[in-house]
Amino acid sequence: MADKPMPTGFGTFCWSQLNASDAAACEPFYLSLFGWSADHKDLGGLPMTLFKRGADEMGTLMQIPPMASGTPRSHWMGYVWVQDLDATFARAKELGAAPFVPPTTVPEAGRFAVIGDPGGAVLGLFEEAPRPGPSRPMPTGHGAFCWYELTTREVAASIAFYTQLFGWTTREWPMDFGIYTLFLRGEEAVAGLMPMAGPEWEGIPNHWMPYVGVNDVDERFAAVPGLGGTGCVPPTDIPEVGRFAVIADPTGGVISLMRGLD
Repeated sequence: MADKPMPTGFGTFCWSQLNASDAAACEPFYLSLFGWSADHKDLGGLPMTLFKRGADEMGTLMQIPPMASGTPRSHWMGYVWVQDLDATFARAKELGAAPFVPPTTVPEAGRFAVIGDPGGAVLGLFEEAPRPGPSRPMPTGHGAFCWYELTTREVAASIAFYTQLFGWTTREWPMDFGIYTLFLRGEEAVAGLMPMAGPEWEGIPNHWMPYVGVNDVDERFAAVPGLGGTGCVPPTDIPEVGRFAVIADPTGGVISLMRGLD
């Protein structure tokens, strides 16, 4: 598959985390599906699983704490790297974001916050702790996150929000279903926006969708049921881009598989 890395730097996606209703059920699913390994850590008294591919750190898995109203369904959340978390969080609120988690310190890693955009899609913000040496590029290839996509009914409001919050610009990309919007940082595409229109989206909330690169979309999609997951969208070609599919893990966490054109 094409090994073009995701852009890095402020205003780009830098991390993905699965918040799980049952972390113990999710872990073996993803290890088998992507060939990841698990490194179990303690985060200030909270257990955390670091997904790894060799020495590369791919993402994290956290158990959702019990809630009186019931435990939410598992969900993947992407984080955008920001230079000043406090200023970005305050600006997000000014632009109409819901402040779900205020700026919070993660020992030895940095600080994070969680917001809901004007359409309700949840997004993490991350400010990295100072570290020596240059930052490493994002991992590429099988098992690496390769794209992030906002799927929303609030197209105009979302474009206004993200362009003002992160300084992104946009480019329209005509497709069979209508207009797909690319979010750009300079000349680099950092994310996309898929409009939710039609009965097939009924009951699905606005959300950010992460994509993981795989060597063979069809083969990995076929493996999902045997691992306890569910196929949501079968392997489908995207002209000039590649092939993708959408799956759900055993607890309902949804993620996309992707193989780009070589």
